[in-house]
Amino acid sequence: MSRQPARRAWTAAALVCACLGLVSCGASPDSAVRASDAADTPACKVLRPLAVEFGLGEPSVSQMSGEGCTAHSHDFGTLTVLLRDRPLEDTVTGQGERSTMRFGDHDAVMLMGSLDGVCKIFLDAGEKSTVELRLGRTTAMTPQVCTSLKKATAKVADGLTPRPSASVSG
Repeated sequence: MSRQPARRAWTAAALVCACLGLVSCGASPDSAVRASDAADTPACKVLRPLAVEFGLGEPSVSQMSGEGCTAHSHDFGTLTVLLRDRPLEDTVTGQGERSTMRFGDHDAVMLMGSLDGVCKIFLDAGEKSTVELRLGRTTAMTPQVCTSLKKATAKVADGLTPRPSASVSG
């Protein structure tokens, strides 16, 4: 009978740690530094201004992919940013309805997921690189999620180097 309260205490501690993003619970000073360094990954640097603008939590390295960065809020959903060292046409993967679009000078491909509440946009970042943005929200239909993701993608595109013009004046 004495095991039951201990088990509940461990379960409660685990839930608190999960809610706090596993950054501070049981963390030594060295692991806190590593968590801080993780938030400074290239993908997290791209995500941080979006997280502030859209009221998301503090970005952290994605659990799904160590090269990605994720932030979450109940209202906006879970936004993940991945940076790919491949051209746009080699990066677009996944199931769903495919649409081509442009954000400023940058081509993009949107995949409206076959699962409700999931959307991906692959944004050409130039120099054979692509920014992949994923948004998942269980409280909205996929078209609403894609509309929110388009707003986030536009902000990322605004921060990218403009693509050189094909025409040369002179």
